[in-house]
Amino acid sequence: MTLTVSGTARADAAGDKVLAAMDAAMNRAKTLTFDYEVINQEPGKAERKLGMKVQCKGSKRRSEFLAPADMKGTKVLTLSPTEMYVYLPAFGKVRRIASSASDQGFLGLAYSLDDMSTASYSGSYTAQIASETPTQWKLIATPKAGQAPTYSKITFTVSKDRTLPSEIQYFNAAGTNIKTETRSQYTCEGNVCSPAELKMVDNTRGNWTRLVRKSWKVNEAIADSVFTSRSLGE
Repeated sequence: MTLTVSGTARADAAGDKVLAAMDAAMNRAKTLTFDYEVINQEPGKAERKLGMKVQCKGSKRRSEFLAPADMKGTKVLTLSPTEMYVYLPAFGKVRRIASSASDQGFLGLAYSLDDMSTASYSGSYTAQIASETPTQWKLIATPKAGQAPTYSKITFTVSKDRTLPSEIQYFNAAGTNIKTETRSQYTCEGNVCSPAELKMVDNTRGNWTRLVRKSWKVNEAIADSVFTSRSLGE
């Protein structure tokens, strides 16, 4: 009995260690700037292409749509999981996004605002190593006591060479795999690595969104004023 209990404890500690290492690997840069081509596919509709610029500094994130014309100038600012703002050019106003809306698909994308803004997981989740090969870990993460994140369970396939995720499966409270994300073609600038392609599939609605990185900048100075609600309308 003692062996079983201690074995479980070791598995928990090992899983949390990998999850924390993955978080660290995803957050090595002081700032990041990405230009993406976004390909969006909704059931029964033609594929749609969008242009998007994303700037990150610490836990703050600002996204701006550059194309097509009907989306150009739409901006989203995430200051924390509970503080997000959107600027819609048609209305000419900055509006705070209700927390209840942050887990929904945004502007027809398979990614929700929560999905797009989450840069770390170990603060909200505890992990166990479900399986392991010479090249990767499979983690099962569930909410920590007192935490109520968007997903009731997340599984990560994490490469051992860079400690970065190649696949993430998201589950609801009923245990259904509602979304699956793949991150591929990682490249690095120094010790900062990011995927050149990300794809989110909404297994419930049948739509998907793919982000193809066109360019990126690492640790280029970005003023703090960029990450303010006032700046969204400028």
